[in-house]
Amino acid sequence: MGYTSKEFKKTLQGSFITQTSYSCEEFSHRHWKITVESESTLVDIKIEEAPPRVIALLTLPVLNVLFEFKETSEEQQADFIKTFFKYFHKGGG
Repeated sequence: MGYTSKEFKKTLQGSFITQTSYSCEEFSHRHWKITVESESTLVDIKIEEAPPRVIALLTLPVLNVLFEFKETSEEQQADFIKTFFKYFHKGGG
């Protein structure tokens, strides 16, 4: 993703949580557990910063994001990913 870890955390703990039915518990500055409507853990999210991409004078941050779903149906996973990308989408189109 084209996010810094600080931007990712701000979005995850900001609009993604406040405007959806998901709850977020932070275990470290690079690890969160997401639940939906007070149920058990839906997904663990872990991030890792990678070297930035440099194109001429443009430098883009790179953040590797790992989703580890916990005993969820394919429908729950698809709903989560759709919502996640809605809130984390950058740019046009």
